[in-house]
Formats: sequence, C-alpha cells, structure tokens
Amino acid sequence: MIISPGEAAAQERLEEFTNKAITEYQEQRNFPAVDGTSQLSAALKFGVIGIRTVWQATLEALENSRSEETAVNIRTWQQELAWREFYQHAMYNFPELADGAFRDTFKNFPWETNEEHFQAWCEGRTGYPIVDAAMRQMNESGWMHNRCRMIVASFLTKDLLINPQLGEKYFMQHLIDGDLSANNGGWQWSASSGMDPKPVRIFNPASQTQKFDPEGEYIRQWVSELRSVDTEYLVTGKIPSLERHAVGYPEPIVDHKIQQQQFKLRYQQQKLLSSGE
Repeated sequence: MIISPGEAAAQERLEEFTNKAITEYQEQRNFPAVDGTSQLSAALKFGVIGIRTVWQATLEALENSRSEETAVNIRTWQQELAWREFYQHAMYNFPELADGAFRDTFKNFPWETNEEHFQAWCEGRTGYPIVDAAMRQMNESGWMHNRCRMIVASFLTKDLLINPQLGEKYFMQHLIDGDLSANNGGWQWSASSGMDPKPVRIFNPASQTQKFDPEGEYIRQWVSELRSVDTEYLVTGKIPSLERHAVGYPEPIVDHKIQQQQFKLRYQQQKLLSSGE
C-alpha cells in the first residue's frame, strides 16, 4: 500500500472513501486484505487534513445516504473518529498515561523480559502467520491495518507477556501515522491497562485469522515463504513441522493456550494485590 502525501491527496482519498468504501465500512474494515479503511491516519497525524473537515464529510455522507444500512456504516466510522478524539482528550487530562498504565492492576504487573521473544515479534518471526504478516507489513511499509494492530498488541502482551510500552515504542519508531495519543490509547486498550470498560481481552491469533483473513490472502502477501502453504494450515496456524522447515518458517515461539492461562493467573494475582486484599 502506498499513501500519497499532501493535502490534495488526503482530500482526494477522503472523497473516494466517503463516496464508496464507507457504505460497507462496518464489515470491510476488519479484513486486512481488503481496501476497506480510509487510510487517512497519517494525514490526520501530520495535519494535512483537519478532523473537522473529515467530520463534515461524514455528515454530508449521512445526509446523502439512501438506506439505514448505509447510515449505520457511516456512523461506525464516526465512532472510530470519536475514539481518536477520546484518546487525545485522555492524554491531555491524564498526561501520566504516556509513562504507564491507567489501571492500578497493571502499574506493577510482572511482565517478562525475554529479549529473544521481543525481537522475534519485532521481526515477524513468531511462528504465528497473522502476527508475522502484520509486523512485516509495518516494517516494510510503515503502516499496519488496525485489526492487525490489535492482534499483534494482544500477542505481545497476552501471549509473550511483554510490557506493552516496548510495543508502543516500537510502533512509534516504525509507523508513518504514529501518534502519541492514539498509539498509547490503542496499546492500553489491547493490554487491558487503559480506560476500556472490559478489563481483560485476549485475541486468539488462529480465530482472528479464520474470521478476518479466511483465505490467507493477507498472510501470503506479507509472509512470502508461506505463499505455497495450504490455506487450512495458514488460517489455523497448524502448519506441519516438516513443511515449516521446508519453507524456512519458524515453529511457534509460545503456546497460546498456556500463555493465556499464565496471563490470567498473573492478572488475578495483581488484581488482589492492587485492591489490598
């Protein structure tokens, strides 16, 4: 994906999106192999287009919508824009968010310090195809689909049990749309350490793949060594060891089921400690 810089390009992208893709946004936004998002995050981050201009475009799209289904899709995108503004206000009113967790349970959470696992995550060689595809997309293009940002953030914190601040920093070093408030808010949401009302949310890489990359198109695009691998293996993550070895793709560095149990145990222990019980 190539994002053209400048005000004129951002305005053109906004018009294209609000004229077509926005009408299917609610469903298409979750599929990383589909061009279903506005891709205006970098333009908003650098100020080449204003949030009021974008919001006005949504109001005009609503006024011109001819069905409730279309209106629902437009409102869904409005909600995403509102999340961006929420994180801006959260950072302004709680500047300490830049230095750590909002929730007391996570302020002294016993995160792992496994440098080997962290580097495998950074380089897209965890052995989990959807995670590796997303990290390679960011490393190569400077952008990552939002659904995949949630998947890799959940994997770093809930599977590898690594401090989300390390992932937050890595994102800011590599994303062309890296924004302090939005990036921090997204990572705290994924790590369950922020203001989101649901305290624990764990993404299963396999089930996320089956829902949102069911044919393995996104994985094949970014993990070249897996292009010839059977789709069922790709989307379940159950690639036979012999085939992994043959194509030069690593074994999973952790077991998802074991790691989520470990995370839940640590969470419950920290919850008791932070409550003073």
